Amino acid sequence: MAPLSEPPETAGEAIDPRAAAGWMRAHPEHRLALLRDEGAEDAAPAGDPAIAANLRFLADALAASSDGPLGGALARFAANLPVSLPARAEEYAAALDRQLEATLDEAGRQFGPGVADDPELRPTLERRARLGAWREVFVSCLADHLDDGSALAPAAAAWMAARQDKLASAIFALDKRAKQAAIAQDGPDAVDDIDLVNRIGQAAVVQGHVLFLLEALAATLPSGTGPGSAVR
Repeated sequence: MAPLSEPPETAGEAIDPRAAAGWMRAHPEHRLALLRDEGAEDAAPAGDPAIAANLRFLADALAASSDGPLGGALARFAANLPVSLPARAEEYAAALDRQLEATLDEAGRQFGPGVADDPELRPTLERRARLGAWREVFVSCLADHLDDGSALAPAAAAWMAARQDKLASAIFALDKRAKQAAIAQDGPDAVDDIDLVNRIGQAAVVQGHVLFLLEALAATLPSGTGPGSAVR
């Protein structure tokens, strides 16, 4: 585990996912700045740098929308995250192995044993595994900033495993919204551009996972009941 610059504190108040998501919607320029800082490329909206930038964006939103002891812990977490994420390369690699094995196993049960070698499905499955691994590392970093953080990772993982329909709905809503925005800006032919549609879809997957993680943390942080929904 990466050392903390300050000792952790106990999180005592619930976070509101609507407030955090509202902060994110109100600060798109901050997300773009983080993408630039991580070196994310427009052509790779679901690459590791883009995922890291979106997780930092979530951390900043959590810190900005919380107060009291929890707000202080989240602020330190967000400030440390640019160092904490790359410092956990070994933890990420182990999480990626677990996530990829689980993802391929589930896909094999759904679509047949040859799915792992399908050149069209494999990138999607690997992307899902990478997002899951990054999510594990993010929650692990956050748990280090809480006095009672040991239960956070399994609680958040269980919450998300039981609500995969919410994740699918979030991704669909974000994808639809982005396509509508492209049509409004450039006309109906905008979504005939396969590369653009692919980039929109990948960005929606990453942002959907981030909002899903936000709701899971709101529900599972100590004393956190997280009223409402982050996706609107």
